Amino acid sequence: MNSQVQSFKCDKRFIDVRNYPQGFQRSGDFTRAHAQLLESKGVILKALHDGTVEPQTPEEERFVATCKKLEVPVTDIEKTWAQYLGALRRKQIYFTASSAAVESGGSDSIDNDD
Repeated sequence: MNSQVQSFKCDKRFIDVRNYPQGFQRSGDFTRAHAQLLESKGVILKALHDGTVEPQTPEEERFVATCKKLEVPVTDIEKTWAQYLGALRRKQIYFTASSAAVESGGSDSIDNDD
């Protein structure tokens, strides 16, 4: 009997309607492969990032370390999640007619402990 736990196992599809109402693939922020990775593993990645789920494998532990900025993203999953978080930060900043950057008041997005 194989007792090895599969990393980033998730049966639920990840959808971010608030920031990507047309989906990740149609946003222009992600490649098709990265969009598919977010959709298939995003629920568990968000839970690991938020701390609502404890890492079960060394890969998940490393992912959490990259979320806490203790490690540099190396794997495709780590890089894709970092790209997603970066895209969320870009979406929270907009420019007015005077070109001064203004923070939007959105609090529903993922908090990133910098």
